[in-house]
Formats: sequence, C-alpha cells, structure tokens
Amino acid sequence: MGGAIIYPEIIGTLADTVFLVVPAIKKEMARYAERRAMGEEVEYHLEWNLIINKALEICLITMDITWDDGNITVVGFPSKAWEQVAQFMLYRNLMLLPDRGLIGDDNQLISPLAAQEGFLLKGIDKGLKKLANKAANIPPDLNVRGMMSYLSDILNFNRKVIKYGHFLS
Repeated sequence: MGGAIIYPEIIGTLADTVFLVVPAIKKEMARYAERRAMGEEVEYHLEWNLIINKALEICLITMDITWDDGNITVVGFPSKAWEQVAQFMLYRNLMLLPDRGLIGDDNQLISPLAAQEGFLLKGIDKGLKKLANKAANIPPDLNVRGMMSYLSDILNFNRKVIKYGHFLS
C-alpha cells in the first residue's frame, strides 16, 4: 500500500479479539498469508496516530502497520467510527481480514479460512491508551479541541470500563 489510507468495515468481536474487514488489502494480505503458510513468521509494528487536516476540517485515527518487509498499511477511521474504535480498548487483539466472506451471516462466526487469510494483530489496546494521551495533548492552535475532547472522552471512558471490570454491550 505504501502508506495510502484505506477504510475498513468494523464487523464484530469474538472472545478477546475484534475483527475488521479491509478489502483494499486483499492482495497484500495474500502475500503475508503465503509467507505464514510456508512456515515463515511475519513481524510487524503497530501504531495508532491522529491525522489532522485543518484546511479540510478532517480528523482521522489511523492504525499504521509497518511490516517486516518495509511495507506500510494505514487503515483510517473517520470521526463517525471513533466510538467503535474506542471499543477496541476492550480487546487485546485485532483480526485483520481481507474479505467479508470470511465472516458468517450472524457476524459472530469466523470461517476457518480466516485464520489462514487474516492477520492477528496483538496488543491493540495498549496503542489506544497512547492515542488517548496524544489526543489530550494536541496544541490548541490547531482549533480541533472539540474533536480531541470527544476522542479523549470516549477512549478514557472505555479505559475506566476496563479498569472496573464492566463491559459494554
């Protein structure tokens, strides 16, 4: 992908994993699935970031994945998806899926092929805690304080939910 922002479908959850469908990375994911099938381990570094385009009045959360081959996948979440992203803090892992067909009709069952074609990203909750701190420390001169307050509020609410052991429906 080379760093182009792509948008996912937020689908559902299973145990300690949330799963996303991102059809735009189907070809890329096939390459990593092939490497894993050959017994190779695929390394990655995951980071959550904010992209603020003041001129367009757009704020995005991005999930930036830097793969061991130097390729970068950037998945963007517009503000209308932030509440769902904040719910990711309730889960440790994220299963990145290249095809909607890997999900059952009830959005709760993942096909056995998902484990082969998808990619499990671990520790997504930790990165979201750092994202909450980034949002809280955005300089006021960017004039996006309202958006950042909203983001901080929903991320911190889910941090409190986790701390006290209550889960959202």
